Amino acid sequence: MRAGKGCGMRRKATFLTAVLLIASMWIAFEGRSQGGGETDFTLESPAGTRVTLGQFAGRTPVLLVFWATWCPHCNEAVPAINEIQSKLSGRLQVLAIDFMESGEKVKAFMKAKNVSYPVLLDRNGKVARQYRVLGIPTYVVLDKNGGIVYSGNDLPPSLEKYL
Repeated sequence: MRAGKGCGMRRKATFLTAVLLIASMWIAFEGRSQGGGETDFTLESPAGTRVTLGQFAGRTPVLLVFWATWCPHCNEAVPAINEIQSKLSGRLQVLAIDFMESGEKVKAFMKAKNVSYPVLLDRNGKVARQYRVLGIPTYVVLDKNGGIVYSGNDLPPSLEKYL
């Protein structure tokens, strides 16, 4: 066997592996961004009430807010999210998902900031990983069928278009 031939085979194998990896990532991303249904989750509120995402499927769009008490931008967004909760109640379900903090700390924050929307505890970060949250705050809007129609670090300028 010539020295150059083995090197060429390795390059082809590496290239093929890279193409397959990119293709699988593209397929996974496309399914999420084109309205593919999300995996259901169940989390507890600081009061111990269990809430399942699936209970809203087919009924109403959902705004997921990934946040933490120590995040300054999350603190600043509370009045805007309270307003969304008030104005769009019944047409949009807000679910704020706290990232890996204790229920006691979250309860104290909710009381101090007069939070009027449901807050759930993602104690181990599993739901944040499921939604590929890279930083907080992260806002995810799901359509009635659970497909992602918006994801970003800022509240969408107009939630009306997602209803």
